[in-house]
Amino acid sequence: MPEVETMSNSTLGVVDSDSRPDGVGPGNFVPAGLARPPAAGVVVAVAAYLTVFFSITNIVGGTVRVVAAVVIAASVGVVLARVLRVRAAALVSAGGLLTGLSGYYVTVPESQRALLSVSGFAFDVFSMLTGLSALRLAQADVWVLAVAPVPTFLTAYLVARGRYPAAATVCAAILGFFILTGDAGTVATLAGVLGIVIAVGLDTISVPAGLATQLDTLTVIIALMLLTSATLTVVPGGAAQPWTGGTNNPSVETSVVGGEESLEVVGAVRLDPAVRFTVQSQVESNWHVSSYDRYTGDGWVRSGELTTFDTELRGPPGASRSVEQIVTAKTDIQSFPAAWAPVAVSGAGAPSAQVTARGGIEPSATIRSGESFTVRSEIPQASAAELRAAGDSYPAGLVETYTQLPETTPDSVGNVSAQVIEEADADTAHEAALAIEQYLQQSKEYSLQVQRPDGDIAGSFLTNMDAGYCVYFATTMVAMLRSQGIPSKFVTGYTAGEETENGEYVVRGQNAHAWVMVYFPDHGWVEFDPTPSSDRDDARDVRLADARQTDREDVDTEQSSSDSGDDTQAETTRESQDASDSASGSADIENPADTSPSGSGAVVSRGLRGELDRGVPEAAISQQETNRVFGIVVPDRQTVGYALLVLFAVLSGAHRVGVTSRAYQAVWLYAPRRRRDPVGDTERAFARLEFLLERRYRPRRSTETTREYIAALQLYGLDERVSTVAAIHERALYGGGVTRAEATEAVAIVRRLLLESIPGIRRLISWIGQLLIRLPAPDAQTAGSKLKPGDSRAVAAETATPGGATQASLDSVIPLSSHPSASFVRDRCLQTSTGFNTVVV
Repeated sequence: MPEVETMSNSTLGVVDSDSRPDGVGPGNFVPAGLARPPAAGVVVAVAAYLTVFFSITNIVGGTVRVVAAVVIAASVGVVLARVLRVRAAALVSAGGLLTGLSGYYVTVPESQRALLSVSGFAFDVFSMLTGLSALRLAQADVWVLAVAPVPTFLTAYLVARGRYPAAATVCAAILGFFILTGDAGTVATLAGVLGIVIAVGLDTISVPAGLATQLDTLTVIIALMLLTSATLTVVPGGAAQPWTGGTNNPSVETSVVGGEESLEVVGAVRLDPAVRFTVQSQVESNWHVSSYDRYTGDGWVRSGELTTFDTELRGPPGASRSVEQIVTAKTDIQSFPAAWAPVAVSGAGAPSAQVTARGGIEPSATIRSGESFTVRSEIPQASAAELRAAGDSYPAGLVETYTQLPETTPDSVGNVSAQVIEEADADTAHEAALAIEQYLQQSKEYSLQVQRPDGDIAGSFLTNMDAGYCVYFATTMVAMLRSQGIPSKFVTGYTAGEETENGEYVVRGQNAHAWVMVYFPDHGWVEFDPTPSSDRDDARDVRLADARQTDREDVDTEQSSSDSGDDTQAETTRESQDASDSASGSADIENPADTSPSGSGAVVSRGLRGELDRGVPEAAISQQETNRVFGIVVPDRQTVGYALLVLFAVLSGAHRVGVTSRAYQAVWLYAPRRRRDPVGDTERAFARLEFLLERRYRPRRSTETTREYIAALQLYGLDERVSTVAAIHERALYGGGVTRAEATEAVAIVRRLLLESIPGIRRLISWIGQLLIRLPAPDAQTAGSKLKPGDSRAVAAETATPGGATQASLDSVIPLSSHPSASFVRDRCLQTSTGFNTVVV
């Protein structure tokens, strides 16, 4: 018996999961898997998800520790690849993850540790996977340190063993998690997708005939990855907004109080004058909604967990005034707006109220329009002298939380802050806060039409921007205070609103606002507002006046009206602004409608006002008009590109699962293209017939002739028409050819047989035959006497059956629709078990 030469997996470049990988380099110490081309793709994918981890530590700190941890983990994975089996490596990874999460649990403060139940953990994971950032975690730096090394170890191990698809799968899982949480940006996601595709693609090509056999699978993977990344990453936060995002500007309310756990600083915004709620209160105040402690450089995140509101909260540590506010919702709202600091709530939403880690109270259900609730607040009453003497003896942990800044915060933030405090000769935190507040009010202008800067918001606003709105002012002031070690936080809510004669405050969407709170020992949180109030109020007055002129019904209540003096104030604002513009030469006299619709001095045409109310910029409106062809809006290039990507993904998947081949097969079977050559048409018809016979009975053996094959199938009760087509086919090949009529007959017979093979059609014809056979038949002699001998048309004649029925071909009956005996023949047709039999008279 001859020897059979065997080839090991390592010879093919494939490492078995239980074998020791080959080595390269001095002493063959480095596993060979690290030196093969697919490893480069995995490295790119690992770098992509590590950048997400590092973006988190950049905000919360600890980047150096995480870098050291992942380097050590990768090194250990490479070393253990020479001695550890795959299953053991998976168990080590699982154990490392459990150990790391246990360490994270220990570092969480005891007040929050009690909340980490199994159900709570599951809910938190689900919440994160629906768009809540990992930055919400109380100890995000410890969480990153616990999690990041594990996939890095496992990926390095798998790459060292040459298991590139498995390593790419680990990278895809981590990156997919961050896409769902919203932490993975566009660049990181696309880089990760590219790395995974490179790894899987090069690994496929390295296998003999791998590209030819797996090209469909590789194409589908690439298409789905590109489509998913393009859909999920255009808008940070996991929102599934594709490349076709809209051009509408958000309202200032949406950008300020629209989010719950995070707030992203955006560019241009608009004012919405619709009434949101009314407040019956003894004092005028800003109505607090949310506060954020973690600054990301381009927005804010609220860390910590929610707890059930089951008892009255403690008020500020110093002197306070107790005030009750009765809030009535005029639209659906998702908050308890109230003066700081709220300590109790009753009424609508109170039974399901929750307390944030920052001390606010929130409803867990929507407050419906018309519902009311009462909030009791303890408002701090410290004087300026008491705040100046407050000192810096802060509670434990407060400084670390409320002086956090990203590691990439520009030095200019701290330098400008120190200079402002020094020039103001400020010696206390209170004096420093006043100095920074005044500096921003005087050095920057108020505008809603700003372009969002790249990079750090506070640094850009200080050095590169001349104007902004409340979010920019408040963000910058908090960053400046924190750079000097003064605890502060970013707060959102609404300004007091319009006071009516009965002491009620009407609060509109345009009253949405952001401000700053600074902590003072023994007194608690105190409000500061760096936004220039006069310009802000002027813009709101103009927007409200414009809305009233268009007779909007949602901008007033029964207590507020256009007679309250706002129109006069708005007109005065316009006149003063127009005079200023004329004096400076900055106004466009010929086209005043081009001025900003949201800023002070705004004058908009009635033709554009409806679009501006919906937030569509004038540039976008004009662009829509230019994109019309024959009155139809032509999609932009991004829309077309995304549509083509979707089409590519759909076609790739359809080809992979065989949909395209089946579609081609169906066209070839049921809609063949006729040609002028009768012999060719006959051959193609018989090929389709042979395909049908193979599918219904069996394939033709290589040793069988066509005649032998048909004869063998006669044992199954083969339809006689098959023999007719086979005979025509034989004459076409060996009998000197066929006529056009014979070729047409063969094509028609095959078409009918194919249609009859469709289950639905067969059942339908059978049902019609069973229905028609029950109808009374006319006298046969009378009907038969109407037939003319020698009629050129095929006529189905009656043949006796035991039950008195008639076997006839429906195909032979249909052409007789105009024949006098057609009704008789049609009434007597019946489908047999072997097909339709035709008797020609």
